[in-house]
Amino acid sequence: METNLEKFREQGYLVVESALSETDLAALITAIAEVVEKRAAELYNEGIISDTYEEMSFERRWYAILKACSRENEVFGWHTLVFSEALFDLITHPKVLDVLEVLIGSDIQFNGDFWVRPKLPNEQLTTLPWHQDSAYMPQTENDIHLTVWLPLVDVKVENGPLQFLPGSHKSGLQTYHRVPGEAFAVPVLPPDSSDADIDTLEMKKGDLLVFNNLVFHRSLVNQSDIIRWSTDFRFSRTGTSLNGLWHEAIACPARERENTECPTSWQTWRAQWNASPHKDRFV
Repeated sequence: METNLEKFREQGYLVVESALSETDLAALITAIAEVVEKRAAELYNEGIISDTYEEMSFERRWYAILKACSRENEVFGWHTLVFSEALFDLITHPKVLDVLEVLIGSDIQFNGDFWVRPKLPNEQLTTLPWHQDSAYMPQTENDIHLTVWLPLVDVKVENGPLQFLPGSHKSGLQTYHRVPGEAFAVPVLPPDSSDADIDTLEMKKGDLLVFNNLVFHRSLVNQSDIIRWSTDFRFSRTGTSLNGLWHEAIACPARERENTECPTSWQTWRAQWNASPHKDRFV
């Protein structure tokens, strides 16, 4: 594990292969499939689609539904739709927290920020340019905020992998601005990179990626005919200021020193969610 820490400090990101099993991911995948089933039934009953595509696989069904109602360019990520105990259990899974403990210590807080992302074939909205996460999280650049990214299907070059610039976190947060036609702010000076510098991360379902809030990364277009499903959530050392970030209301302790049991229960987190003013802000 010490080697992992050294690699993370040098690169700004780390892939842990086979960190999670099929069983560990199964409950969240089922929860996602249930959302797809519900939306398919609603659209069918409204007469918007003529088929619910129930025979299709997890990797294909949602895309078929969206194509049938010409909405395949409207989806960025799911938030409210996937709020569930299955999601909470994955966010606070001991195998996830064990990796984080090596990197930031045993006092860990979940920052409240989570997404499930259906990256659709040939869709541009989730094909982000080079960026640092702190550019979109004000006043976080002086602390360590870690994103855990979990693919729910195998990720190959064809279906939109993430790319990283190793060591780019060492130069600090760059200046960002808005450019016409770009959905997100982009760095004023794009990072200096060549093909030789770029690390393209092909990953297996069950691998775990964790990365620093200052490391430059981007995603490529999904050129396959399946959905590249993934989920991600963010953590920091307990006590790190969340600076009024919109998801602060559902932040919670995930691990405490000398205790591998999560100090927050699902019931407690659900109560925080129900009291949050932002719980219905996103899909």
